[in-house]
Amino acid sequence: MEGDAISHLQLAAAPEAGVRFRVPGLSERERMKELRCIVFTDREVVSAITERRRKLNEAFPEGEVSALEYTVNRGVTARVSVTQEGVANDVAIPEQELQAALVGYCMSRNVPLPVVSDKALYVIKGRATLMITMNFRKPARLVVLGTE
Repeated sequence: MEGDAISHLQLAAAPEAGVRFRVPGLSERERMKELRCIVFTDREVVSAITERRRKLNEAFPEGEVSALEYTVNRGVTARVSVTQEGVANDVAIPEQELQAALVGYCMSRNVPLPVVSDKALYVIKGRATLMITMNFRKPARLVVLGTE
């Protein structure tokens, strides 16, 4: 029955009647590739960072977050500016910590993430983006897009 379904799909997709496609010997899982992008708001990124720091008992300054900026240079780093009583305090967040915070944020909100996948962090249109690839030989490449 499964073979019949493939034959009907092949015939429906064929440019000419009677044309057949070669069916590779790979399993369906090995042939399919998946790419997911999760784009985070600035508020979600700050929440992810503060939640992770709290869990690990790492210091994070008290006050109001006044800015969040990303730097893309051989990876993505973030700078969070926290202001308290007119005094600004900047906290640099390296890429590994930022990525771990975003993965933890997704997990704590029951966003399904495949365990066996490559996860990479990018900034697309000014937003932190977690790119998840499955069954690729390499992680997805960075594509620089405009900042609208």
